[in-house]
Amino acid sequence: MSGLLGRFSDHTRRIFARHRGRQFLEGAMAASALVALADGDASLEEGAEVGRLMRVLDVLRDQNPGEGVETYLRYIDKLRKNPSATNEVRAQVKAAAAGDEEAAALLIVICHAVSEADGIVRDSETEEIGRLAQLLAINSKDAVAMIAPQQTNA
Repeated sequence: MSGLLGRFSDHTRRIFARHRGRQFLEGAMAASALVALADGDASLEEGAEVGRLMRVLDVLRDQNPGEGVETYLRYIDKLRKNPSATNEVRAQVKAAAAGDEEAAALLIVICHAVSEADGIVRDSETEEIGRLAQLLAINSKDAVAMIAPQQTNA
């Protein structure tokens, strides 16, 4: 499990519980595909991370994990076959956030988890996350702090 997923807490799960549904699933899988392909290829580890996300995140548990992975793979295939579809896929991400800062933050955190999956966060992945964060009008670091804050030992 990636470092970011390991930071999820009950607070994180309550936030995820507020953002359920097919539209969010579509946006999350679209964002995951954009980040996974940012370096030119979607790795097996990134695909496996999507599967873990589907099992771990309450927001996606209402959906069949296999359906989520299939949605991710559909976006991967679409982007490979038609790179000009990038803006259309980004529009799916924006629609999933629906102008909600918390939903936008969730999407960005999912992107970070996918980017960490293969153990190397490439500049191209960071740049794609930055583009998505700008599209969603949220700062990437603020999104991570909101959804998966660093745990402190008090």
